[in-house]
Amino acid sequence: TIGDGNLPTRIVEVANPQSRLPATKVLLPDWSRISLAQLPGISQSGAIDGSPYSQTLGYDLSRTWNVGMTPDQYLKLGDISEVLQAEEFSLQAIQAIALPTQPEANTDINSIDSNKIALSEFPLIGEQTLSHLAQVVPELAKTQVNNITPVATLLKSHLIAASNLTLAQVLTQYEVGQMKLGEINLSEFSISSIPNLDAVQLQQFTGWMNSNVSDIPGLGQVPLGLMPNPITEIGSLVMRIDVVYGPAENRRNNTISGSDVQGFSVPCTEKDCAYLELDDLENTGRSDRSKLEGKQWISGKYQEVEGGRGILKAANNGREPTGRLPFGKAFKVVIMEPDETTDTVDTALFFRFCAWRMGCTPYFIGPVPFFSYKVNSLIFVGNLSEQRTNTTSLPTGATREPKASTTNGTGVREKINPCTFSNASRSITDQSLSGIDLRSLSNAIAEIESAGSGDYKAVGIHTCADGGLNCGRALGRYQFMSYNPYAVQLIALKPGGQEFLSQVEQGHQPTEAELFKFFPPADQDRAFMADMANKIQVTQEQIDPATGQPFTGERLIERVAQKHFGGDYSKVDGNGSDALGRLSLKDYGKTALASYRNSNTDNGTLTCSPNVNYSYISTAKNTENGR
Repeated sequence: TIGDGNLPTRIVEVANPQSRLPATKVLLPDWSRISLAQLPGISQSGAIDGSPYSQTLGYDLSRTWNVGMTPDQYLKLGDISEVLQAEEFSLQAIQAIALPTQPEANTDINSIDSNKIALSEFPLIGEQTLSHLAQVVPELAKTQVNNITPVATLLKSHLIAASNLTLAQVLTQYEVGQMKLGEINLSEFSISSIPNLDAVQLQQFTGWMNSNVSDIPGLGQVPLGLMPNPITEIGSLVMRIDVVYGPAENRRNNTISGSDVQGFSVPCTEKDCAYLELDDLENTGRSDRSKLEGKQWISGKYQEVEGGRGILKAANNGREPTGRLPFGKAFKVVIMEPDETTDTVDTALFFRFCAWRMGCTPYFIGPVPFFSYKVNSLIFVGNLSEQRTNTTSLPTGATREPKASTTNGTGVREKINPCTFSNASRSITDQSLSGIDLRSLSNAIAEIESAGSGDYKAVGIHTCADGGLNCGRALGRYQFMSYNPYAVQLIALKPGGQEFLSQVEQGHQPTEAELFKFFPPADQDRAFMADMANKIQVTQEQIDPATGQPFTGERLIERVAQKHFGGDYSKVDGNGSDALGRLSLKDYGKTALASYRNSNTDNGTLTCSPNVNYSYISTAKNTENGR
């Protein structure tokens, strides 16, 4: 979803040429739905004093960035020129592809409207002289000044009354060519007040390199996959995280991390060599060796390498976190904190600043939280180079920070981060709650609900429950009803999501594309985690009529499964069924328990962005047969 700290993803099937295993599904960032403004905020503040170079270059190299700022707020057009070429856009082109700034906005409404945006929100225009505008804006020189209201106002402020003249005539008869629009209050005029201004490529404006991305209306909302030079995967190699090791490790030479200066096989020979040990996709462990077995991605939190080029190479002493460029050179992907106690690892993005044809700083502007992974997760690596290097990385001196507690002081979890993506079609997470392995439970539920009928693509029949108050369809791997509050909350946040829910309520059968757009696998897993966590916590405090004691153990699993099938208020061990009449509530619980016992727990997971808190929300009163 957009705007709530999560990154939209897309499913890619990766073949396993090394083994007889079937193709594996991996979730990658969906760059067609991710923009600079929608990436998470930066986690550390910083600054660069670029004054020694700025005057010589005519380019402002002094920068300040604060915690919480998104990349569009600290990157300039010049910084992203080489990698994204955003200066080739016009405001008109941006308007056509920018994502809505409000998640609930209708998809038919453009995120920017030149009639409603003040010229003051486009600061670059204030730096333009009348002479330059006449040169770059189509037909503007031939336009009468009285039809260019900001220009007319500027001339009047200098006691020049030339409304009936064209701009070209004014420039010929008066010495006004060097006047700049910034001399007047531009908040009183819209972008459309200068005819054809929105048709001018940004690179035709004087000083375009110095403009922050956030100061170009709508540019921060342009998907990175739709830039003139779009972000995409470089190469195709996906590997499995076999083991995570903390900073106590040293002397690691079989690495795939480094920089575009030193190469991407920089050894870690001293101390603090925290890393991921990677394997190919055969998933049979060390008994089946290949040249990819045991590759090491070193943590950039603890190790740094040489980076940058040109005169800006000196920034940050020429050092950057070790890592990789699997999505190109717009940013660097860095392993941050491998945690052996939880078998998890965080990743982050690091950006750089560039000067037009004068080089770039090292990638040290970060960290920007990216994805988190667990052991056995699949991670996109990109191209691997066999070229070795004689140089080594250097310790950063970083120390391990304690993780925040997940309890409220009483030993009971207050919140569970349901932000979990499945790397294989049969797993979510090996996290347990009240003794229940949520990964096995997810597999058990999915085995009943969608196995053989589409998995994440499954769509059920249209049905109504609660006396006709709730109508819709069961959606996805866990067959959540479209009116389930967890599903509704996630779907409604997306552009057009509320309209989609209304259509499904009235009987519309979603296409696969619609289902993945409004309720993608990441959200299906997220909703399941939150829903199951809530059901487990509530159910374990209820009395099992069969024993007279609170639900525990296998009976807790059966009852939670029954609630998923028939609703939170369904009868315990009831004989009622859903609209298809396949299983009774009692049979559903027993079938889920049997599948739970047999669930394969070897598949790994990919959890989404850190910094996501998902509070429990009250569940709807779905009655028995509410499916």
